Amino acid sequence: MLKEKSVELIQELNPLIKKYSSNDKVRKIIVDEFDKRNMKGSLAISILNEKRELSTFDIDESKDLILLFIFNKSMHNALAYKEAEDKEPLGEIEEVLKIDPINYFTEIEIENLNDYKFEKKVDKKDEIIVFPKMNKIAHGFWSGYMSGKYFAELDAGNEFIYNFKTQRDPIIDVSGIKRIHLNKTNAKEIRDGVLSGDQFPTTIVVNVLRDGEDEIHYDEKTGDLSIISGTKNLVDGMHRKVGNSLALAINPDLEFNWLLVVTNYSEIRAQKYMVEINKQQKMKQEHIKNMDTASLGNVVVDAIKDVDTSEFADQIKDNDKEIGHFELEHFGMAKKSTLAIAIEECYGDRLVNKLKIRPIAKHIANVMDYIIGLNVEAFMEHPEATQRVSYINHKNMFAGYVALSERLYEVKKWEDILEEILDKIDFSIENPFWDDIKLSKDSDMKKSTRTNLYKFFQKLI
Repeated sequence: MLKEKSVELIQELNPLIKKYSSNDKVRKIIVDEFDKRNMKGSLAISILNEKRELSTFDIDESKDLILLFIFNKSMHNALAYKEAEDKEPLGEIEEVLKIDPINYFTEIEIENLNDYKFEKKVDKKDEIIVFPKMNKIAHGFWSGYMSGKYFAELDAGNEFIYNFKTQRDPIIDVSGIKRIHLNKTNAKEIRDGVLSGDQFPTTIVVNVLRDGEDEIHYDEKTGDLSIISGTKNLVDGMHRKVGNSLALAINPDLEFNWLLVVTNYSEIRAQKYMVEINKQQKMKQEHIKNMDTASLGNVVVDAIKDVDTSEFADQIKDNDKEIGHFELEHFGMAKKSTLAIAIEECYGDRLVNKLKIRPIAKHIANVMDYIIGLNVEAFMEHPEATQRVSYINHKNMFAGYVALSERLYEVKKWEDILEEILDKIDFSIENPFWDDIKLSKDSDMKKSTRTNLYKFFQKLI
């Protein structure tokens, strides 16, 4: 299914949900269709009651694609249903034609999903979710842990509903539809961390919405927290939910536990709790990036800083505030995050072999020291005066030097080549090229600027 088709379908279904959600006959046909396919009727009801928004479905995930197809088909069947041959259908003919699944799903998807049934029939007891050994901290607030396996099982059953009102800012797509702000790169990093054992068991927060339809039982003796009914909103943990499920799909025997908080709050109180979570003192993103040892770029930069004989190693700083200060013996020239990104983007596959990290770090340190040695006045003696007329010692230019070092890696007599190249470059701030690629004096570089800077240096060899 194409993304555009899913958008079109959602735009057609949403007004029909509003129009027919209170029609008992339509509701019964849809719920019966879910039951016939061994799927929970509560899934259909949560969509009809607009608690589970269709825009939260990710059609790249098979479970969401299946759910969208089944709901689409059951709504189509319900609106086309006639109680007798001489009676009008429950819906309007135009509405039935507009949501025909053949207009949105591929032939293969329709063939595979037309007769889809969930692998096991859902019993009433399967509707109950039980979290064992939970501790009651306060009224409507429990804490404990949840296994990664159970988390993935609940996710596969579409138990968790994404509630935009208690979540972080959504994305508004070009069609004006609210969508989940999901960074798939982050989810994959969590997947890799769970598989490798490097992921920390951080806290997943689930709120069972207190709206009169919720029923929870807590056993003081065993600690079993049973969610008998109710809307289960994932307040904090969307990326971990996706990453966890991806990891369990690769290794179903994986043993991993997550810390868990379950609340039973109204929507307003859940919002306040989310605000409280976000009020906690956060580290700056740049500091987090610098600390991230999963980034091989950071590992290489740390290795550069360990090169005792390197002059450049002492000039690497963690943030902008430490760049400059030319009155100090070890003033800042380059920022760690800038170097780390450049190293990952330029050295790429060379970093796959961790045995190469120290040789690469030493090579980069040697190249930087050589560049500094060729221009002692610009880098060491009069750096501040130089910056008024040249970009040669600008903090972002070091990303270009990283690109240059990669082209010179394992090249014999690279020093002679490097000296010849630097003599050809016009680093003057009057050179329009630096403005053209938006090499800013004050801010970090965007991806496009970095790419243009890399290409500039790479083409010189």
